[in-house]
Amino acid sequence: MNSRLPVVLSAQDLPLAELCGARLDGELFTLGDFWCPVDEVDDRVRRARAVGLLLASPRAIAERMTAAWIYGLAPEPRRHHFCVQSSARMKLVPSPRMQIREVSCPSDQLQAISGLRVTLPLRTAVDLVRWHDEPTNGDRVALIAALLRLAGCTSTDPASRLCAAPNLPFKAPALTRLREVQRYLDEHPRPPDVSTGRPMRAEWPLSPR
Repeated sequence: MNSRLPVVLSAQDLPLAELCGARLDGELFTLGDFWCPVDEVDDRVRRARAVGLLLASPRAIAERMTAAWIYGLAPEPRRHHFCVQSSARMKLVPSPRMQIREVSCPSDQLQAISGLRVTLPLRTAVDLVRWHDEPTNGDRVALIAALLRLAGCTSTDPASRLCAAPNLPFKAPALTRLREVQRYLDEHPRPPDVSTGRPMRAEWPLSPR
């Protein structure tokens, strides 16, 4: 493979037949809708790059299950989840590959990863606790707990404070779900790092490709 090629490849870089052939030969692995050389690491930078290649607008923000996938805490969703600021006034085009909605999201709840804006883990947890669709409730509780731990939270208090913001839809059910998440955190403490005696930063593996 040409070492000057991007770390995440699309049909704009090489013909599709060549990409598929290289994957069959073990030179590439699939990452979302795209491909990476096998010597690249499947990490949040590469996943964010793959998600960014789906977008036609730099104003879109990866959120909910797409953000959780980028952070390595969930499998890739069947439809990627994006949002735009309600002030952006952009046309939202339906797609079988992605959902886009209008929200209000302060800049201090976002970060840029490989040029893609992504909701921070705490904001992602709050969005998921207010979201009624997949994953199932038990999986969602564990995922939200993982996001809170990634954000450095030892309890659901920071998420509860965000959920208590004025005029926030679905506030009551969100706060009820956060109580479930708190029970999960209490019942599943992080194991200590034997070398330091401190709680370990857990690695949350992705489902196999």
